[in-house]
Amino acid sequence: MNNITMVRMLTAAVLVVAAVGGTGCATLQMDVPDRFLVIEEEGDSLKAMTPEESKIWVRDFDDDTFGSLTFWRDAVKGDLLKGRGYTLIEETNVKDGLGNDGIALVVETTLSGRPVKELLAVFIVPGWFSNTIRVAEFVADKAAFDSEVAGVKTSLSTLR
Repeated sequence: MNNITMVRMLTAAVLVVAAVGGTGCATLQMDVPDRFLVIEEEGDSLKAMTPEESKIWVRDFDDDTFGSLTFWRDAVKGDLLKGRGYTLIEETNVKDGLGNDGIALVVETTLSGRPVKELLAVFIVPGWFSNTIRVAEFVADKAAFDSEVAGVKTSLSTLR
């Protein structure tokens, strides 16, 4: 076996180990705002809340179809606005702590007779065999939402 073949085989082996080992064991991380307490951290899920029960929930989903950010934005908007009757307040572009592009939607609705707002951010984390769709949700009563949303938006930029 010549040196070039050996280097190619070693490079291929390193790439396979990195692809398999680098995706299965990662734990979501995010620097949450001060008033939030992280109550659950499990591989592909992170939950945090305030004493008043404002909630942050981040989840990862495999996407072996490699859907684009535009596709996922339109799918989420369709579900929330047409399927569930939410009202769209704001739509902005965001980046996570790894530099991945995302979209953030602020919506509002009435749940159990009380008005609530939600910030829903969707990111595409590129992968070898599938992408990861990372969804971050922040839900709170309208007054709490308005006072906490700036901190939550800042926290999105630390999501990794």
